[in-house]
Amino acid sequence: MRLSWAFWAFFSALHQISPYAIPTFLFAFIYNQVYLYWLATVGMGSWAPAWPANRTRLVFLMVSIPTWGLVMLIWTVGFTVLKSVWARRVSRGEFYEAIELDPEPRTNRSFRHGYIQYRWHLSVLLYLSLFICGLFMLSTRELPGDVRFKAEIQTAIKSPRPEGHGNGEKVFIGAMFYNNEQVVPYWCDEMIKLIKYLGTDNVFVSTVESNSGDKTPALLEEFGSRLTALKVQHRILNHDTSITRPESMDTKPPRIQFLAAVRNKVLEPLVTNGGYDRVIFSNDVFIESETILELLRTRDGDYDMACGIDLSYWGMYDAWVLRDRLGRLVSSLWPYFLEDAGMQAVMKDEPAPVFTCWNGIVSFRPDPFLPVNLRVSGRLSTSPLSKPLPSSHPSFGQPADLSPAQTPPMSFRASVEGECFSSESFLMPYDMRRRFEMNNIYLNPRVIVSYEWKFYVWYKWVLRHWMVKWWIENVENGSMMHLGKMVVGEAKNIWTWDGGECHPVSDRTLRVCCPLADEFHSGDDDLC
Repeated sequence: MRLSWAFWAFFSALHQISPYAIPTFLFAFIYNQVYLYWLATVGMGSWAPAWPANRTRLVFLMVSIPTWGLVMLIWTVGFTVLKSVWARRVSRGEFYEAIELDPEPRTNRSFRHGYIQYRWHLSVLLYLSLFICGLFMLSTRELPGDVRFKAEIQTAIKSPRPEGHGNGEKVFIGAMFYNNEQVVPYWCDEMIKLIKYLGTDNVFVSTVESNSGDKTPALLEEFGSRLTALKVQHRILNHDTSITRPESMDTKPPRIQFLAAVRNKVLEPLVTNGGYDRVIFSNDVFIESETILELLRTRDGDYDMACGIDLSYWGMYDAWVLRDRLGRLVSSLWPYFLEDAGMQAVMKDEPAPVFTCWNGIVSFRPDPFLPVNLRVSGRLSTSPLSKPLPSSHPSFGQPADLSPAQTPPMSFRASVEGECFSSESFLMPYDMRRRFEMNNIYLNPRVIVSYEWKFYVWYKWVLRHWMVKWWIENVENGSMMHLGKMVVGEAKNIWTWDGGECHPVSDRTLRVCCPLADEFHSGDDDLC
């Protein structure tokens, strides 16, 4: 009997404090858990300007409030049911009810009971609404424009056919990997989906794996078996040691020379045989099949080269390669470009004209890489270059009347003396411009990729959620992006060459990453 009354007293006490203390405590607890999860997975080591406090708080609230609503719904209904069950149990035992010396008027008790019932129903409705709102927010996490090709991909997966479901373009898919066992399974699955859309007869896949120490070779072998089963032409090179890997992969000339050579090896089947309309060259990134199709369909195919955008803890990752259409350095923060045309394009989610880019994945015309006899007639100009090559270019001195159509094939390369020390990924679009006058180069802001899953989820789905996107565009409105202009080296030493503004980094080291604003200096960061 004493135990029964103890439980009853406990439930009565909870009933008194629950309308105030328990909801507050639970919300604070849930919010704190969301914050700690973010801190443990994404927030540690992140660069403050790329993670504005109010933006991250908005995301925390978007997660915490519906979760709190669900917990409070369970608590409110569950507590009422449990109290009712316990009251019935107690009522079966022996007890007596004291005579009320000053009984409360019946009308007051009826009013109080009605008010309690009203408040209970209102609370249940509120908590249920918050939870349903959370489900709605979750179901609308993808913008229609970001998944506009998803239905086409799904249709192709259900009914694959050799000729594909697209426009019949022949596509060469290339990639290089090293110790990427976390990325490869996802990448392979998405590429298989894309291939089923493009058509198994329309695709060649070439990968080079540089003797990894993890499961990457085995995963790529499995990928090769899947391609064989689909009757897709491919060359999967694993444990490749034909190109000597530098002892140090710090960003110095040996690294760039190695990466250029590996990229050229990836393209060997293309250069030897030709026969393809587009090249997709992917880094070891997370990406969706419909996003790759978005890249291919940039400007409805009216481009010479189109790039994605790789995002990481400081925002836009590959600041060393990307230049705006005027050849200037860019910001790592949305909308990335400090010149108006690029800025406005990104704000509208449209392809932005750029001088150079790579940023995780690219699509480009293959003709500059092909021998003259394998090129498709009409794709390259038959007129001499409108602007002679600069004296710093390794092809300087070629005949003045040489047209792009007759120019010897290009390849990935490292910088030579007199040029800005640059990535092979920068020099590729630079050479396309200078040697072949292929100037239609665009960055597609919808093509989001990342090298780590946690950042991929954050930038692909969290920051692209319509509510967060509205906040970024209308509340922040790029107010901090000028402070995030990333410079590899000392900002005061930026210089300009034929390829635009040059990061003032010595070719002996690349260890400094700093924005122009002193308050955001982070001199120990490594851009590579």
